[in-house]
Amino acid sequence: MPHRIISFMSNNVKIALIAVISFLSLGSNADAARKQLAIGTGFTGSSMHMFGTVLAKHLQKELRIRVTAQPYIGPSVFIPLVNNSELDLGLTSMVDGGTAYAGIGRDANPNIRAVARLWTMPFAFMTREDSDIRTVSDLKGRKVVLKVTAATAINLMAGAMLEAAGMGEDDVEIIYVSGVAEGMEALVEGNADATPGSLRMGVVRQADANVGIRVLDLKQTDENKQFVSSTAPGFTTYPVKAAEYPVAETDKTIFAMEIFLMVPENLEDETVVDILDALHAKWPEMQKEFPGIAPSKVEDFVHPAQTFPYHKAAIKYFKDGKGKATWDSEDEQRNQKLLDVWK
Repeated sequence: MPHRIISFMSNNVKIALIAVISFLSLGSNADAARKQLAIGTGFTGSSMHMFGTVLAKHLQKELRIRVTAQPYIGPSVFIPLVNNSELDLGLTSMVDGGTAYAGIGRDANPNIRAVARLWTMPFAFMTREDSDIRTVSDLKGRKVVLKVTAATAINLMAGAMLEAAGMGEDDVEIIYVSGVAEGMEALVEGNADATPGSLRMGVVRQADANVGIRVLDLKQTDENKQFVSSTAPGFTTYPVKAAEYPVAETDKTIFAMEIFLMVPENLEDETVVDILDALHAKWPEMQKEFPGIAPSKVEDFVHPAQTFPYHKAAIKYFKDGKGKATWDSEDEQRNQKLLDVWK
């Protein structure tokens, strides 16, 4: 009888020990998650990666945890990771974020959330400087990069730029590439007559130094009329002044997309608040380190170009007046409309 009692107690002790170990293990995993953050960005040399490294540096300093900028060939690769909480943060355009959230042309990602709109990224078709191509309409019959495997949004925006010039895919010879950098490589090597991309990309500066790059002008008949794409949510025309970028030698009308900071829906509220506090505290320093955000204001962290919902903690942050951006009834209606997509 005593032996049976001792065995019974031993089993209880074992169960208790297992429970304690499991609890401690869960706690250490949660702590580990809070000790580091990873930011998904575009490829090394892209504007998003350049900004991502700056953002990681300042978040690490302010949050006192390890923060890294992880380059990917394009947002289409890492958005599903954010959606599944396998990646903590990501930088995405409202086109990529919106189409990914709604499942337009790809699997849906209903769990992504916005924290802040960060800056406007100028976007255009580019050609070699020694080419006779000067406007988007000059691309008719030419070899144009229109299909980028790892960047669904790039394909939509490239198509929208042709649309703005009154053309479609049937008017050009379509070139397929794996990434935006490969498109620029095809242009430099003469395998493409034009390729789409951001004017601030490192690969653009490198190509400009090697062969000379020209940004194509939309050449609108009515300069005051703003083109807004119906296929690439939020994508619109954008005026660029001469010498504002090395590859823009004259005043031109090109295009632009808004860049947002994205997180999983279930990212801890306190982490979202810490990120927003850090952005507000370090924005002036970050503007000096990455000129692309120089014209941007923290007041625009809430932005009508939104194409996927904001994180609930970010909404409360703005509603409570902790930041300089405001959250009004229009923002609430717009956000709710996006949430209703998956009701």
